[in-house]
Amino acid sequence: MKGDRQWAIGDRKKIIFYLLVVSAYCLLLIGISEAAEKENLMSDINRMILKELKNSVSEDVEITGLRVLEGMDALENLEGYKINTVVMNGYAGRNKMNFMVGLRDKGMSRKNIIVEASYDVLVDVFISSRPLTKGTVLTADDFYTVKQKSSKLPVGAVLGRNEVEKKILKNNIGQGVIIRADHLTNQISIKRGQRVDVVVEGDNVAISTHGVLRNDTVVGGTAKVLCDVSKKEVIGVLVSPNTVRVKI
Repeated sequence: MKGDRQWAIGDRKKIIFYLLVVSAYCLLLIGISEAAEKENLMSDINRMILKELKNSVSEDVEITGLRVLEGMDALENLEGYKINTVVMNGYAGRNKMNFMVGLRDKGMSRKNIIVEASYDVLVDVFISSRPLTKGTVLTADDFYTVKQKSSKLPVGAVLGRNEVEKKILKNNIGQGVIIRADHLTNQISIKRGQRVDVVVEGDNVAISTHGVLRNDTVVGGTAKVLCDVSKKEVIGVLVSPNTVRVKI
């Protein structure tokens, strides 16, 4: 009898132990399920806020962070809840915007949370493709574009192709340099009497000589040059502060 009672006590302890293990396992599963539910919801919120930012800010926007400002308790017991609305709720600072997220379940119960979204915008910047000298009239071969986060841009970086192409460099820059507004100008004025190189171009031939400007002009403008050798005046285009190109 005593042995039977000991076995019975032992069995009860085993049963209690197994029940505790099963209960702990169930609680763990519930916790994992709730965490997964919350993670899935935040992923959906991220996706829908990104869509709103693309519509209102730029197609090239990316979210760098999300933070729940109000309604953290609403993220508990999410079973059956889906996102109903995502509405902009004001700016929160540089590259930050608040959104009101409405949640609703099948029984029409509602929850609201306020989420702060930090974002950055990718913009085109223009990079010198080779070393460039002062007075160069920039063409498409002189630079290329890359996408860069607006928060990482140097001050004065040029963001529009029209602000680079056909503009004139005010100083020398190296290869791989982000082109800034203070690198550029619309015109460089060259005075009469400036000595220049003259490149005479024809069909399959190019001849170089030297001469003196006979008129004030600007880079990209018409230049009259008295050639040293021929002592004749030719008309061409001042393509840099010291070079005139003549087409024949």
